[in-house]
Amino acid sequence: MVGKRKSLCAVLVLAGMLWAGLAAAANPIMLQSERWEPTVRQSINEMFVLYGKGSPGYNPSIRPYAVFDFDNTVSILDVEEQLAIYQLENLRFAVPPEQMYAVLTTGVPDVNKDLGKDWGGLTVATVAADAAAAYKRLYAKGYVAADGSRAAGKAAWMASDDWKEFAAKARWLYDAIGDTMDVSVSYPWITYWFTGMTPQQVYDLAHEAFTYYAKASSEKDFWRKITWKSPAAYAGSKAGPLSISFKQGITVSPEMRELFHALEANGFDAWVCSASFIDVISAAVSPEVFGIEGVDGVLAMTNKEKNGRYINAYDYDFHAQTQGKGKTESISKLILPLYRNRGPVFVAFDSQGDFNFVSEYADTALGLALNRARKDDAGILAAVALYQNGKKLTVAEAVKQGQTRYVLQGRNENGGYFWPRPEVQLLGKDKPVLLSAKAEGWLQKLREGVRVPALINDAPRLTGKLKTYDGYKSIQ
Repeated sequence: MVGKRKSLCAVLVLAGMLWAGLAAAANPIMLQSERWEPTVRQSINEMFVLYGKGSPGYNPSIRPYAVFDFDNTVSILDVEEQLAIYQLENLRFAVPPEQMYAVLTTGVPDVNKDLGKDWGGLTVATVAADAAAAYKRLYAKGYVAADGSRAAGKAAWMASDDWKEFAAKARWLYDAIGDTMDVSVSYPWITYWFTGMTPQQVYDLAHEAFTYYAKASSEKDFWRKITWKSPAAYAGSKAGPLSISFKQGITVSPEMRELFHALEANGFDAWVCSASFIDVISAAVSPEVFGIEGVDGVLAMTNKEKNGRYINAYDYDFHAQTQGKGKTESISKLILPLYRNRGPVFVAFDSQGDFNFVSEYADTALGLALNRARKDDAGILAAVALYQNGKKLTVAEAVKQGQTRYVLQGRNENGGYFWPRPEVQLLGKDKPVLLSAKAEGWLQKLREGVRVPALINDAPRLTGKLKTYDGYKSIQ
């Protein structure tokens, strides 16, 4: 995995390329599962024929490669968010109580700013102070530890008002900051909960959590929304009682595991570039957790260390935040040099934070969108996928036209599984949806004659979400 503790990554990857190149060319290993949307399966299989190790132009010293987002792409739902719940429920922290308020407010531009009526007119400072005070009481009772050594007390602390106050308000802050502030603030904010831990402790925590959730999520009823409430009357509370709801469930589908296997079998390398934390994703891609095999490296959020333990500061010296334009910057800095500056042939994504890296590389032939009925820039690419479906565009034809072929895979979050259609049924909803209303409008523009490159390049104006965009196919 890519990380400061894995400096031999480049050497190992290059060695893997050369070793794989010694294998004789074989017929492509095709996707078989009937739960793939048919056009998705057909397009990925076509890519294996065009670029795999049986193709005429295959070069084992410069293997084609794929880059995947992880949360809501490789996984169904969000591993970082699910880990946060596990961390709170099990009180797995290494933050001294006198530092918790500072951790919960790290990076927030103005902790005293009114968050607006949707958040009760509260401030980060007020809610963080409540959470930190409750955490201090839990810590004093000996409930808090970075490892699982205090697990015997779990039933007692989860029944206590101290835990309910801390857990509900810490999780409330995650949603409030994410809803009211830039992603450059909210994405690293949740990683500061690992302050004081060693990289190994974070990895072990994530591995333990995901092993548990992988089993629990095999039951359909596990997939639901949960609500936490802080006590109605808690001594010293400044914000008063709060409640917060979140999604429960996490898995990696058999189809996604099949895709990683097929990529490896066809001579592709596979990377993950995630806005979650490096040790969290490293644990998630361990084969024994979700059954994923064939991941060659990970780029993800990384914090600075002091004396071998994380501090609440992002490590910009290593690479940019792995969200938005930072994904492209990190891929270009750390992955492209391993492939003689060639971009990924295949990309997989679900949301706004992926738009740059899945549209800016000229070498990208195929992009897999996991449908979440987005109304942001990912929704533009979902509309493009359906437009290209209507034109029956092949991957080869798209490449010849200087385009990326986008395809759209649906799934049902109520139970966590793929289905052979492009629609998504979001958790808690009773019917599937194909596109957001905004994306329907973008699809109509394409049908009325707007060209695909023009629509994608117009993304900054259409959504107002992109702070930096170099343009469709701009990285040669």
